[in-house]
Amino acid sequence: MKLQLFFAVALALVLGASPDASAQRLPPPARLLLTPSTPLPRDGTYIANDRLAFAVDHQGEQVRLRFLDNDEVFYLSSEMAPLGGRVLKYDTGATVMQVTGWGGITLYTVQARGGLPVEFDNDTPNVDAAPVAESEVKAFAAKLAQDLSTAEDLAVGFAADWDRLAQSDELRTLGCDAMRNVAYALKDVAKTTRRSIITDRVHIIRVIQGAKPGVTLKNGILAVTIAPQLGPSARPSSLAIARVLQTGT
Repeated sequence: MKLQLFFAVALALVLGASPDASAQRLPPPARLLLTPSTPLPRDGTYIANDRLAFAVDHQGEQVRLRFLDNDEVFYLSSEMAPLGGRVLKYDTGATVMQVTGWGGITLYTVQARGGLPVEFDNDTPNVDAAPVAESEVKAFAAKLAQDLSTAEDLAVGFAADWDRLAQSDELRTLGCDAMRNVAYALKDVAKTTRRSIITDRVHIIRVIQGAKPGVTLKNGILAVTIAPQLGPSARPSSLAIARVLQTGT
């Protein structure tokens, strides 16, 4: 009997188990199940810090973002993050959102560099700004200039090939987006210590077409390049424009 018990224990040890292993066996650790078929972040509207609302959607491979207190639409680049998450960035390279694999979002702003937790609001995003009609392009530009004069005491004018913008939906959308983004950038910089750069050096904003989007400042002209052949994101954001305005180059 003792010999049989000895062989039973020895066999259990060889197999890597104790004589009562069935009673001691623990369940395997739980695993995090991700669903990569859902784009991150999901389309919808969100609220950060109970007051900052924004909308997100996907257009092709790009993520679009619009804060609901203005009309600028940001086209964000997206990079993989650990555990199936994503990191979303502006065209300046600055991070705007981090999204976990299960959909949790942290929003980063100039005022909250450490990040704000975000709550999902509803699944009906409205990202697109109101379109500008063919006959209203010049009036749209004139209103932007008037608003800059009234709100910030800035004397600037907009220049473009108005007839060409009016005749093409793609060019008109990009051109109006570019002019709107310039206006936001000018307002932001006017509130900083760099205001003198724009009051002294920016007199005309010229929208031009080129191979890729960009911004240059020279001889009193802020040239904003749009590239319709590259799609609806091919115009600089207000953040990219403000960066050029702040450096004066």
